[in-house]
Amino acid sequence: MFTQKHFSILTICFTFLAQNLFSQTVLQGVITDNGGEYLGNGAEPVINALVTITDQADAQRIFTGYTNDQGQYSIQISSTGVDDNTNNNPNNFNLQQNYPNPFNPSTVIGYELITSTNITIEIYNVLGQKIRTLFDGYQTAGPGQVIWDASNDLRQGVPAGVYIYSLKADGININKKMLLIDGQQGSANSAISYSTGTDASNPDVLSKQMSDQYLLQINGDDFETYIQQNLEITGNVTLDITVNRTVTDIDGNVYRTVKIGDQWWLAENLKVIHYRNGDDIPNVTDNTEWQNLTTGAYCNYDNDLNNVVTYGRLYNWYAVDNSRNIAPEAWHVPTDAEWTTLTTYLGENLAGGKMKEIGTTHWSSPNTGATNESGFSALPGGARNYYGIFEHIGSTTADFWSSTESSSYGAWYRNLDYNYSDVYRTSYVKEGGFSVRLIRD
Repeated sequence: MFTQKHFSILTICFTFLAQNLFSQTVLQGVITDNGGEYLGNGAEPVINALVTITDQADAQRIFTGYTNDQGQYSIQISSTGVDDNTNNNPNNFNLQQNYPNPFNPSTVIGYELITSTNITIEIYNVLGQKIRTLFDGYQTAGPGQVIWDASNDLRQGVPAGVYIYSLKADGININKKMLLIDGQQGSANSAISYSTGTDASNPDVLSKQMSDQYLLQINGDDFETYIQQNLEITGNVTLDITVNRTVTDIDGNVYRTVKIGDQWWLAENLKVIHYRNGDDIPNVTDNTEWQNLTTGAYCNYDNDLNNVVTYGRLYNWYAVDNSRNIAPEAWHVPTDAEWTTLTTYLGENLAGGKMKEIGTTHWSSPNTGATNESGFSALPGGARNYYGIFEHIGSTTADFWSSTESSSYGAWYRNLDYNYSDVYRTSYVKEGGFSVRLIRD
């Protein structure tokens, strides 16, 4: 006969079992951007980055966490295949602890949604195998609850033990643990035979070999995905990581960025062919049509698409000054004053050298003073003059528009030359075609 004494012994035994199953190692650290590299004035924390580590010997063992406002993350690595990431969710939903817990024969799982969305609530065993889908569908905002009766998807009773329940919404999972006492498949006597750390009915739960080699991946908005293989984790680890900021235009082109002083710049030339609102920027190939333009347009140097990958595209000033905006959100074409801030920071007579790519792979010799110590990585992308003639690509000059007029006919731009280490401020007619670099708002 199963008595209250047996129930108490069973509870204690499973508590010991749960502690052993969920012994955890912690990986933690801070993720910052590349603002401290080159000549930037300092790194900034990366917020809401998704940090994922996967056991390289068992792809079902995946653990995740998110960075907070200080770029900090903390991931608990348990001996199960499902992580208990209760505190890692930055989105608008919450999963509550089940009650009662421990339970027999059923338990209530509560949750709350701030916004209406599709959700899935599932039950897993400690090996990470799905046992039951309790709910999968659209749920309106507000509190809700489901009841689990300790059965699987076939409505068969499951054995006593530790289970994980998971709420999935908007691509995010929250997991919590619960303890089933006297499952429908087990008897009191067999359950009482469990001792601290030993599961006689399923020895693989605790004897399963786990790797100490993990794949680390960091994903998020506006930075390059970071991947590190063969990360060895044998105990608590603190790992600080630097990721490279990026920006993506409306066409899906992804650009490297660099911080110089207090300014964030594109580290490559613009390639976009649509304004921010989705309207086309016309591609004008005919020389006569180009010189007669009073509206925005772009071209590929020599009308050759092969030049775009390395050198980007050329734009007339009317595209730069268009109200539909050539830059993605939070970015813009630099003003004349912002160019001056950059060159002053880098130093008179030296700024061009600090901005030019090193060597003569793209620049003509001697590429005077080129160190690229700013990380700006200027290339000789050439130009298209007033008459529509292309000139100077892959050799002598790099020309970049500013957004500032010099007169009703012209605008200021910056010129870098293979034979000098200066940056030259001059103006040209608005019909000219130059490269474009963006600066962050």
